[in-house]
Formats: sequence, C-alpha cells, structure tokens
Amino acid sequence: MKILAVDDDPIILELLTEVLRAADFENVTVCGSANEAIATLENTTVPFDCFLLDIQMPDVDGIQLTSAIRAMPTYADTPILMITAMSDRSYIDKAFEAGASDYITKPFEISEVHARLRVFEALVKERKWKEDRNPVTPQQEPLAMVADADFQRRLRLHDIDGFIDYLALENYLLQVPRMSLLSMCTVGIVVRDMHRIFAASSVYEYESAVADVAEAISETLKPQQFFGAHAGEGEFVCVIDNGSGFEAEAFERALNETLQEMDLHFCDGRAMSLQTAVGDPVSLKIRSAKSLPNALVQALSNAESTARTGRGSNTDTWGKSALLGL
Repeated sequence: MKILAVDDDPIILELLTEVLRAADFENVTVCGSANEAIATLENTTVPFDCFLLDIQMPDVDGIQLTSAIRAMPTYADTPILMITAMSDRSYIDKAFEAGASDYITKPFEISEVHARLRVFEALVKERKWKEDRNPVTPQQEPLAMVADADFQRRLRLHDIDGFIDYLALENYLLQVPRMSLLSMCTVGIVVRDMHRIFAASSVYEYESAVADVAEAISETLKPQQFFGAHAGEGEFVCVIDNGSGFEAEAFERALNETLQEMDLHFCDGRAMSLQTAVGDPVSLKIRSAKSLPNALVQALSNAESTARTGRGSNTDTWGKSALLGL
C-alpha cells in the first residue's frame, strides 16, 4: 500500500515512518507541509492508496488539505487517517466533514495505528479487486442496468452537506467525547419499495435517486447539526447532535413533502415517486464505545420495521416523552 504522511514536525514523520515499517508498510512518502503534499500529488505517476495527515500545520492545515484531496477525482474514496493532537469536538467534526475516514489523537498507540491501517489496506485491496473484475467506463455507466452488487453498495455522497461514508460515520462515533454522546441519537431512514425503483433503473438513475434522497434528508434536517451516510440499497442512517427532541413521525412527513416537491423523474420522463419511512431514534447516551456502531444497525432495523408494519414502540429509543419533543 502506497502511503503519504504529512506533518510539519520532522520527528513525528520519522516516528511514523518507523511505525509503518514495523507493520511492513514500506512504501511511505513524507511531506512537511500541505503545499508540499499537494505538489507531490500533482507530480506522482502512481496514485497513493492512503493518507496520514496532521491537522495543525502552517499556511494550509490538515482539514483544508483533506478537502483539497477529496476534490481530486483520483482520491475521492482514498482512506484518510487524521493523526493529530487536536482532541476537541470541533476539530473532529470538521475533519470528518472535510472527508476524513478515521481519526487518532497523539500520543498514539502503535498497535492502534497498525489496526486502522490494516482496515484501510483491506478496503483498498477489495476496491482494486472489484475494479479489475468489473471495469466500467463513463460511457457505459448511464446505460447499464443496476446489478445486485450496485444495489447493495454503500455510495459515497461527500458532495451533499452532512453526508460522509458509512465507515467514516462509525469511526466518527468512536471519536466523539463521551459527554457529547449524552445528547446525540441515531436515526434510520428507508426508501419504501426501493427494489421496484432499482429494478426499473439504470446505474445512473439509481445512484441519482440515492443522491436525491440524501439531498432531501440534508435539507429537511437543516439547521440541525448531523452526519449521515448511505447504508446500501435504499437505506440511510443519520447521527443527530441534539436528538432529545427529535420526532420521527414529523420528520418523516417533512421529508416526504420535500421529496414530492423535488418532482423526480426517470431519464425517459416517467415520474419517480419516492416515499420514506423513518424509524424511532436510538439514544447514544448509555452506549459503550464497542456498542456504538451497533446503534447504527439498530436505527436501520427500526426504520425497516416502520416500513413494514408502521410506527411502534421500541425499547432502545428515547422514550415517549422525548419522541414527542417534551
């Protein structure tokens, strides 16, 4: 795996290089500034597979560098690990909003860095394997019908306010300070009858429909602070910052009104009717760190249940008074 590490502290860069080599990551390039990193990216012939970025750097900081990297089509999905001394919630939020995949604070445990990079390495290998088996040209994509693999894939929606990758959303929850979790909840959203839309769509139409729903979710949640992700198929999950007053039924109604106002169509002019079901929210206040990703799964399960049987009570939600916003 080809890695680019960026930090303005030469001692940290030297340490990172040794840490990576100890785990058999030998192909490491180091840069002492964001500007040097951008110049390196512009001049490299073989793309990098992973980035390790500090936040506090002169001129252009690591969050700005993350945004610049994500703006390059080659690196839209490349794993970015922030390794920084900045543990404040605001830096964590800004880093993930810019496109970070994961976040580690200094001083770091060597085993932790190795573990995160092993996850990234597996993702890189899987993506390259899929690209080798299923090459798709831009000319083919709008005409190709959606396959099961396309339907199940979690789409990257970085261009939509508040949306990040599903894996990044899991990692974000693990980095949020415990006190912040007390007021947060996660909510699942399911597009009803997405299989029908999927069966009648090209890849382009299906991915556009997913993006349209994400855009509607983002617009309906504003100005609430949140992060959302596509969970595959017609499912989405959001982590809401001030979730104690979240009312699922009211949000579902507003979201469906937003989708109706968007007046969506297939490429041949047929109307595309999208209706969503929103599950009861799942509180994060009593969650252990290991169980936080499971809260996302529970939120999706709640939404699936609502889509099947209508809205009902759930023992893992905020409770009746919170759902009513009292």
